[in-house]
Amino acid sequence: MIENPQPTANITNTQETESSINFKKEFLLNSNLEITTLSILLAMFENAPLGFLNQLEYIWSALPKVSLKRQFILNKQKNIAVLLEQILMWAQVFIWVGGISLIVAMFPQTRALYSFLLTQYVQFFLIWVIASITDKATYFLIDFWLDKWATQTQQGSLVPERYIMRVNTYSGALKQATSVVIYSIAILFTVQAIGVSLAEIGIIGIALTYVFKAKVDNLINGCLILWTDQYAIGDVVQIGDVTGVVEHINLYLTQLRGAEGRLITIPNGSFEVVQNLTKDWSRVDFRVEIAYSADARKTLNMMEEVSEQMRNESEWQDKILEPAIILGVDNISHTGILISIWIKTAPIQQFAVGREFRLRIKQAFDQEGIAIGVPQQSVNFQNNANNANGDRNKGENSYLSALGGRE
Repeated sequence: MIENPQPTANITNTQETESSINFKKEFLLNSNLEITTLSILLAMFENAPLGFLNQLEYIWSALPKVSLKRQFILNKQKNIAVLLEQILMWAQVFIWVGGISLIVAMFPQTRALYSFLLTQYVQFFLIWVIASITDKATYFLIDFWLDKWATQTQQGSLVPERYIMRVNTYSGALKQATSVVIYSIAILFTVQAIGVSLAEIGIIGIALTYVFKAKVDNLINGCLILWTDQYAIGDVVQIGDVTGVVEHINLYLTQLRGAEGRLITIPNGSFEVVQNLTKDWSRVDFRVEIAYSADARKTLNMMEEVSEQMRNESEWQDKILEPAIILGVDNISHTGILISIWIKTAPIQQFAVGREFRLRIKQAFDQEGIAIGVPQQSVNFQNNANNANGDRNKGENSYLSALGGRE
């Protein structure tokens, strides 16, 4: 009896297909981190359609990690360049001052200055070289710690892309804070080397704290903003009457880029209420007034169809997160019937989705003959026949009198 080897072959082929379409996570994270359209097209031709979809889904889910990994690599390269630049700068300073010291030592009249440079300069030089190199070396620790923290917390988050924005924000703020602390310590040691006592330094510190009280308030509020994640670089926020994209934030101030390209700088201690329009997700708050005589239910159904049609298109699937919420009729007045709709979108996508949705609603209104509401007023006229006849006779008598007088 000859057994049919087809099931075994199918199992073997299935295993080979599954092994061929498995995406290597280590390769994705440790390579140059470039996910191009060419690689996706090659996967489409090499693998089965189902395997391609699975691979594409995995790539999409891994994109935040890839972006974070690439960002960490770029920051690491930047930190190395900054550290080398700092070392070369101090080497240049050492060469210049050392050369001047040697020139001064050649002449008897200036050898006293040489001894001063030899004692004071070396001490000051070591203080500031150590402070500068330590400051730049902490950049590596900050970026490493942020990358580790974001990678761990990203896994259980519903919005992993948020941590990329937070890393960008925290990196600059923490580097600025460590620079302030390190250079403050360097100034303290320098002042001590000059001969100022600790008591005098304390008095000077208290006076500076009083003078720069506003800066201290900005510093405290900046720490609270970062700690509570009120907003990050890339968010669209409204602070008071100002709205814009957060372009830069540190412990002291926030800079927004307005709609007209203006860079708006706001001290962190000058505001209490912040409206973040793009944190985690956004929303299109669409409202339109139709004519009082229009069919409201028909309009609602039509708007729901337009929103679903738009959400099912490939261009808008990733931007519209959920089906539109048809709130219904919000108000009826002399101007018309007010209809409200909410559309939940990805962060910062509410502007593009809102513009496209308004355009399609306008086209749909034109096709269905739905008119936009306009203000309406009623004017009543009362016609009294007796008064009208009396006024007419009075006018005729006045006209005849005028003619008679002219004659």
